[in-house]
Amino acid sequence: MKKVLVFLLIVFLTFIIYKVNDNNLIDYMSLGDSINQGINSYGNKTFGYNDYIKSYLENNDLLHRYNSYYSKNSYTIQELLDDIKDNKEILYNDNTYNIRKELREADLVTLAIGMDELVKILDDEELSFLSLKPKLDTMINNMNDLLNSLTSLAKCKIVLVGYYNPYNKTNKEINEIFAYINDKYSNLAKKYKITYIDIYNLIKDKGYLPNENSYHLTSQGYLKIANEVINKIEKDI
Repeated sequence: MKKVLVFLLIVFLTFIIYKVNDNNLIDYMSLGDSINQGINSYGNKTFGYNDYIKSYLENNDLLHRYNSYYSKNSYTIQELLDDIKDNKEILYNDNTYNIRKELREADLVTLAIGMDELVKILDDEELSFLSLKPKLDTMINNMNDLLNSLTSLAKCKIVLVGYYNPYNKTNKEINEIFAYINDKYSNLAKKYKITYIDIYNLIKDKGYLPNENSYHLTSQGYLKIANEVINKIEKDI
């Protein structure tokens, strides 16, 4: 009986020490394509929305660890899903990381992916909702599979960032295309009980898209997105 009590005491003290050292700090993981990397309107790396979130957590003494190892230009939804299925490993600063472990240990995951592939689809074809719908549905189905995989691993707050209009023009077809895919993403977020950030109306000021040959935002545009995410985070802190 005495051995059992000693064992239970050790377990209890270990838990207390862990909680004191952990101090409820946040392991933040950002996933995505060039939007997640903060590429600006002129192709340069700037402060992305995730960098603003990281700084917010640091400035409020809330950040334990940050990684954006699983972000790259033109990263597609399907590619990220495949990397999770394959438990892709990345070598960074002589340390090896695998994506499933990172997701399991995360306290906050932000996901901004699909903008690069969506723009490619829009640029390659006529801006017609009916003609584009099959490809939009493929993206939506891939996102469903990705969120299913993410939520099975990351038992934490997951934030999905939607899409803005990347063009310096707006018409019925463009509105219909983005309304459709953003609405589908919103429904997926409800299905998987994650947070969805609709930024279509948030990024209507074309000052955030000063280069008509680029669909990337200014740092002020990324800050706008970050503030929306931070507002959601603050409600849970």
